[in-house]
Amino acid sequence: MIYSQTFLMAQGLAVTWDNPDIHLEKAGVQVASDKIEADTDYEIVARVWNGSPLAPAVGLPVRFSFIDFGIGGVPLPIGETTIDLPVNGAPGHPAFARMNWRTPSTPGHYCLRAELVWADDANPANNVGQENLTVSALNSPRAVFTLPVRNEARTRRSYRMAADVYEIPEPPPCSKERPGEAPTLTREEADRHKAAAVSRHGLARFALPADWRVTIEPEEFVLAPGAERMVSVDITAPDGFQGRQAINIAALVGMQSVGGATVVVHT
Repeated sequence: MIYSQTFLMAQGLAVTWDNPDIHLEKAGVQVASDKIEADTDYEIVARVWNGSPLAPAVGLPVRFSFIDFGIGGVPLPIGETTIDLPVNGAPGHPAFARMNWRTPSTPGHYCLRAELVWADDANPANNVGQENLTVSALNSPRAVFTLPVRNEARTRRSYRMAADVYEIPEPPPCSKERPGEAPTLTREEADRHKAAAVSRHGLARFALPADWRVTIEPEEFVLAPGAERMVSVDITAPDGFQGRQAINIAALVGMQSVGGATVVVHT
């Protein structure tokens, strides 16, 4: 598994599109994905996890692709590599997949995707992660950007745009109840973990603060198959704001997330 935004949102959890499991490196130094240069060599690094304490995945294929910054669209392949993924808690877990990538000659932001391909997976829904981030400076005290939304489905879709301020918090201390043992959970333990996750990361906890204003235009719209719509996002910070604030923009079809992006605004 990987940090998979669509899977997590389906569980009622808030997400960031600044993926903690996907990053870029240049000459061995990590580079922010909003600062990549055109026609330049980078290495994409994906951190891959195994939820099983019993079954390793030897020769696990990891596929990398990208699309233009935005929501939806057809991914363009970058390449595929394989890794040996040990069981949960074993040496070498998590594993790291690396792929060389020369960026397109046209400057811009891009959405990176990492997909894990494993036929014998108990939960294939958490195998795709996206890194979709941009950074914008507040300009007295607003930031405005546009976000293309594309319908890659074969049917018409009704979209609803939503915003929140979730960022991944510091993790709690690791449990010392069963040191050295694989984390096999009973159904009751798993239910408690899920309830704790919803309590800590539930989407309802991260609504926009009252002193921030985010206007999305249009907020609701319909797209034919293959169609694209430019969505304008206007962010206004409270008077006197100093610092940075992450705003997550998601596109929903019904109750299901079909993609999103994170914009970090700063003074």
